[in-house]
Amino acid sequence: MNQYIIIPSCSDLNRGDQALTWETIRIAKDAGFNGEYSMLRSGSEPVHQSEEEGIKILNSILLHPSRKFKSNENIKYNMALILKWGIVALIDLLASLLILSKVTRNFAKVFLRKDQKQTLKIFEESNAVFVKGGGFLHSAGRITDTYKIYYFLFHIFLAQSMKKPVYIMPNSYGPFNGLGVFWLVRKALDRSNLVTVRESISNEMLKDIKIDAQLFPDLGFALEKSTMRDNKISDLRIKHVGRKLVAITARPYRFSENNDPSKKYKEYINAMVMFSRWLYENNYLPVFVEHTLSENTHENDGAAISEIVSKLNNNEYEILSSYDYNCRDLKFMYSKMDYVVGTRFHSVIFSLAERIPSIAITYGGNKGQGIMRDLGLAEYSIPIDELNSQELINSFISLSTNREQVSTYLKQCSCKIQDNHAQLVEVLKKLNGNKNLSGNHSKNEKSIAFEK
Repeated sequence: MNQYIIIPSCSDLNRGDQALTWETIRIAKDAGFNGEYSMLRSGSEPVHQSEEEGIKILNSILLHPSRKFKSNENIKYNMALILKWGIVALIDLLASLLILSKVTRNFAKVFLRKDQKQTLKIFEESNAVFVKGGGFLHSAGRITDTYKIYYFLFHIFLAQSMKKPVYIMPNSYGPFNGLGVFWLVRKALDRSNLVTVRESISNEMLKDIKIDAQLFPDLGFALEKSTMRDNKISDLRIKHVGRKLVAITARPYRFSENNDPSKKYKEYINAMVMFSRWLYENNYLPVFVEHTLSENTHENDGAAISEIVSKLNNNEYEILSSYDYNCRDLKFMYSKMDYVVGTRFHSVIFSLAERIPSIAITYGGNKGQGIMRDLGLAEYSIPIDELNSQELINSFISLSTNREQVSTYLKQCSCKIQDNHAQLVEVLKKLNGNKNLSGNHSKNEKSIAFEK
């Protein structure tokens, strides 16, 4: 049986990454890549939902330095912790370079754990490696960013060292600030068999480093929602009769490019508090959705939501959260809302796909800003660094005023996005029929624009 691997690592608690993993497999199978699929697991977080989808689970070979020294700090790390992680990262770097070399791989393999040896074996036996969609390749120029980018690219480099085809699904890229970041990214992408982007800003970023890519919509648009009964949403409408439901996703965020990240994070929380109060005062109900759960406090949406609701009256909001929800369940719930205001960008993508008018609070590279611009919805996109309650309120008023027009427009976009994804399948089919190809063959294909 053919074997394929999905990278980078993720868990079922990040419902955006989960959707991208599942949709990568669906698209690949539609293109004829039939066989057994494995995914890299993120730490010790749960993956049973993905296992139920028939996906095999592998542990990463290169692990995050935090496995040695834990931190519960959401916003910033102290210098002592950074130095400890740096020492671990240096040791990991030297060991991982031995694994990347065919000459030293068998020697380095001796020092791997049993589960890591199994992962290496599957890589050696695999027919191809798919990089799920997302936005993991960006850096702000911090001293730690060079290793961070290497860490994210390691399993791509591993597949390429074994001469395995690497297909990169629609991602966002850049900026590439930091020592050696540009070189690392270009090296990985130039040797890939297909490079795709999910928005035009990233496409321009790749042109700047002389990488040709093809443009397709984020795979989360195509995810099918579940058929779960909407008892929770119906109960909310009964309990808060007459109020329109506004789903809100929030997250801890470090504001790493700001001189005072702690202050900036407090401003973000306070803006969400004031906006939520305004919603309730104007006959809406803020419904906070824990879109991403995590054992890592920096990724756990509940941490931010708890701070926000602690400043609200108990009757002025509701929370939807469960470890049992998967990405399809959340897409179903967003489809039952009247509006969505999302910091987690896949909460916005899921909602727009279901024609629910939405506002994106964007962060982390070009993903949010680029996708909203390509959709023609840039006016409903606010960078998290610029967020304040009044701007959010004004944007929401504009969205509610133009609700019918936006909904009609999203219906038109949905049909075009389906066509774009069908074109992606055709591109992969061609590559699947030319299995001996190597290198970045996206440059031999005409880029397909994200139709508006």
